[in-house]
Amino acid sequence: MRLISQLPKREKLVASEERLNALKQYITEEIEDAFSSRSQLDQEWRDLMRQYEGVPKNPVRNFPIENAPNTEITLGAIACDSIYAQMIDLIYTASPLITVNATNSNFVDHAKAMQRFTNIVATQEAKIRPASENTALDDVQLGTGAYYIPWIEQIKKTKSSEVLRRGPYVFSWPIEDVIVPGGSYDDPQTLPWIGLRSYCTKSDIIKRAERNKSKGKWDISGIKPAGNKDWVRSRRETLGRTTTSSRRMSDIYEIIDLYVNFDIDGDGMDEDLLVAFDRTSRSIMFRDYNPFDTRPIEICRYQLRAHLFYGLGVMEMIKPYQEEATEIHNSRTLNMLLANCRFYVALDGTVSETTKIWPAKVQFVQGSVDNLKSFPMADTYPSSPQAQAITTSLAERRVGAGEITSPSSVIPSHTSGIATLSVLQQVNRRFTPAFDGFKIATGRAIIQCLYRYQERLLAGDKKTEEHIFEIMGSEEGRFVIDTLKDQGFDESFKVELTVSSASVNRDADRQNAIILVNLLATYYQRTLELVAIAANPQTPEPVRDVARKIANSAGEIIERTIRTFDQIRDPEAFRVDINAELDKIQGVGQEGLASLTDLLGKASQFGQPFPPTGTG
Repeated sequence: MRLISQLPKREKLVASEERLNALKQYITEEIEDAFSSRSQLDQEWRDLMRQYEGVPKNPVRNFPIENAPNTEITLGAIACDSIYAQMIDLIYTASPLITVNATNSNFVDHAKAMQRFTNIVATQEAKIRPASENTALDDVQLGTGAYYIPWIEQIKKTKSSEVLRRGPYVFSWPIEDVIVPGGSYDDPQTLPWIGLRSYCTKSDIIKRAERNKSKGKWDISGIKPAGNKDWVRSRRETLGRTTTSSRRMSDIYEIIDLYVNFDIDGDGMDEDLLVAFDRTSRSIMFRDYNPFDTRPIEICRYQLRAHLFYGLGVMEMIKPYQEEATEIHNSRTLNMLLANCRFYVALDGTVSETTKIWPAKVQFVQGSVDNLKSFPMADTYPSSPQAQAITTSLAERRVGAGEITSPSSVIPSHTSGIATLSVLQQVNRRFTPAFDGFKIATGRAIIQCLYRYQERLLAGDKKTEEHIFEIMGSEEGRFVIDTLKDQGFDESFKVELTVSSASVNRDADRQNAIILVNLLATYYQRTLELVAIAANPQTPEPVRDVARKIANSAGEIIERTIRTFDQIRDPEAFRVDINAELDKIQGVGQEGLASLTDLLGKASQFGQPFPPTGTG
C-alpha cells in the first residue's frame, strides 16, 4: 500500500527552452547555497540528537586515565520528554478537537456542520495525531517542526490498482528536509522558494509520474541515484539502530519538491511554480504552476530566533549545562573509583611483577614490611554532588522544565484553591509562546486540509462532492460544500483548535463552566424580567426606555465578562439582543413570560450549590 500525492488539474505551463534553462540554473545555485549556509546548523542538529539519545561524544574516554567513566547525562532528554508530554496533552485532552465559529449569526448552522466535518477530516482522514506527535518532537528537540499537507490517493496494488481513499493527509516532515534560502525569514508563504526533500526509489518516481502525467510533462530519463542520504538523516537512523542497506541505497534518489517564485515566461512578473528536482543529476523532472492556492507547508518553532526561519529548541538551550553536568558526573565517578583504589611502592625484588592481590590475601615479602607501602590514588571530593545539582538547577531554570515537573516548588504552603490556580497559570505562561506556536501550526495544518477540499470543489471534482455527502448527509453536506466553495470561508469562520492556552486544564475548565452557568442564569432571569416590563403595554414609555437601556447595558457587560473565559470563543452567542427580541414576542402573553421567568429561577437555584472556587 502506498500514498500517492495527487495534484489538481490546472492550466499547463508553457515556457521556452531558454527560460527553462534559466530556471534550472537558478534552482541549482539556490539549493546548493542553501545547503552550504546551513551546514553548521546541520552539524548542531547531529550533536543534539546524540545528546538526546545519551550517546557519549567519544566512544572511549582515556582522560585522565585509560577507560575512564564515559556516561552522557541526558538533562536535555529529561526536559524534552516532560515538555513534549505537556504539549501533546494540551492539544488532545480537549474535546472536540476543532472548534468552528461563524463570525455572522446567519451562518450558525453552517458553522456546526463545518465543525463536525472538520473534526472528521482531522481525526479520521488526515490522521493529524501521528503527524503532530512527530512534529512536536522535532519542535521541542531541535527548535523547528514542519507539516506537509497534500491531497493524496491511497493505492493498494492487487491484480489492478485500486483507490482506497482520496483526501487531504497531514505528514510530519523532518525539519532537515525542509530547505529554504540562507538567512530566510519565518513565513513559508512569502519566501522566494521553499523545498521539501524526500528519498524515493525509482518505482516511487515512476508511479508518481504516471499518476500526475496529465498535469504536465515528466522527464525522469536523466535522474541518478544519490548514493547516500543527508548526514542529519543518517544520524537519525544510526541513533535509532536502523540504517538503509547498501543494496537499497543504490536505488535511492534525492528528490526536492520546490515551491518557487520565478519569471518563467519572461514577462517581468514571477509565477508561482511547483518544480520536482533531482539534486544528484541537477535535472528538472517536472515543472508547472503551483496547483495549490496556498503552499501546503506549515512551520512551528519552539523558541523564535527573531527574523530567522529555524527556531531554538530545548536541547540547544540546555546543551552547555548537559556538557558540564556530564563532565562533573564522570569526574565524580572516577574520583569514587580511584579513592577506593591503592597503588604500591615496593623495594626492587621484594614482590614479583606477576603477583596479584585480592581481599584478605596474605603477602609475604623479603625484608621488613616497610619495603612494601600503599598510597591512595585519589582524595575524596564531597563537593561534586553539590556542583552537579547547581548545574542541573540552572538547566531547569533555562528551559523551565522544573516548573512543569515540580510546580509545588513555586507554590507556598497553605495556599487557597483559587490562588493555587493563579500561580499555576503564571508558571504555565513560561511555555505559552512555545505551545502557542505548535498549537497554531497544528490548527493551520487542519485548515490546509480544508483548502485541499476547497481546491477540488472549485475545480469541479464530483467525486469529492459525493464523498462529502456520504459522510455528512444531504443537509449538512450542502452546508459544507457551500461554505468551502466560498473562497473567503476562512475569514467568515473561525477554525481553531479547541484548546486556548497553556493555562487551560480540566479542573479549571470545570470550575469556570460552573461559574459561567451561574452568571448566565442570573443574567437571563433579570433580562427576561426587563423584557416583561418593556413588553407590557401598560408600562409607561419612560419606564420601558429605562428597561431597554438597562438590558442593553447588561448585555454589554455580560459579553465583556464572558470574553475573559478562555473556553468561550464566541461570547456574542450568549448575549440577548433585547431590541430584536421585543419585536418577536408581541404575541407572547404574560403567562408565557411568567413561565420562562419561573424556569430560569429554577436554573439559577440549581447552580447555587456550586460556589466559585476558593470562597470557602
